[in-house]
Amino acid sequence: MTDIWLIRTDAALPGALALLDADERARAARHPDGPARRRFVTAHAAARLLTAAAAGLPPDRVRWCRGPHGRPEPVGLQGELSVNLSTAGPWALFAVDHCHEADGGGIGVDLEPVPDGRAAARLAARYYPADEPAPDAEEFTRRWTRKEAYTKAYGGRLADGLRTHAGPPGDTPGPHRLHGPLGPCTVHDLPAPPGHRAAVARTGTRPVRPRLRSYPEPRPEPSAHPAAPDAPAARGDDHRTPAARRPRP
Repeated sequence: MTDIWLIRTDAALPGALALLDADERARAARHPDGPARRRFVTAHAAARLLTAAAAGLPPDRVRWCRGPHGRPEPVGLQGELSVNLSTAGPWALFAVDHCHEADGGGIGVDLEPVPDGRAAARLAARYYPADEPAPDAEEFTRRWTRKEAYTKAYGGRLADGLRTHAGPPGDTPGPHRLHGPLGPCTVHDLPAPPGHRAAVARTGTRPVRPRLRSYPEPRPEPSAHPAAPDAPAARGDDHRTPAARRPRP
């Protein structure tokens, strides 16, 4: 099971800045003081807390290393835990996947706002294969998120991911099997906030089984008729919530 956490980055996260390491604080400081900086801090603090919880570590024990194209991985947990973060304004998605030794798959996730139609057509003409359909901004963004999630799962260059055909058109969530220059991958469309599209991808042979959750998770409403002390607590269902940026240099 792959946990996909939807993070509202405008929500207050007490002590968020203190959770970041020196590199993350330096990157936060490069944002102008205001919403962009606060959102960066909240997203990265939440990612650290969720990684620590999945690894059974205190948050200050989480250390990051970066691959050749900047993909962060938790130090000492490679082969056990794969994580990935995507941010889009007031929202972020964070994926946590417990790896299996049999395939050692990496996880990638992407969340994008839907651009206007002219921007979508221009970017599709520039970066997508000539035979790939992208008839409107919605379909363009759906395919972009699949491509970027695929790229991030491998820790590759976005230019390689954009050359990969993103599977069948339409709103069928998948899973879809992609075969691109980075290797094979399974990708699954995700529900996303209004005006956005999202996808998760996983390398290796194991299929993606996404479980969507909110962070922080909503507290249960107090019951007017509490269960007897020896009764097991009921478990609620997971909260399920459904202009693409230019490729990074």
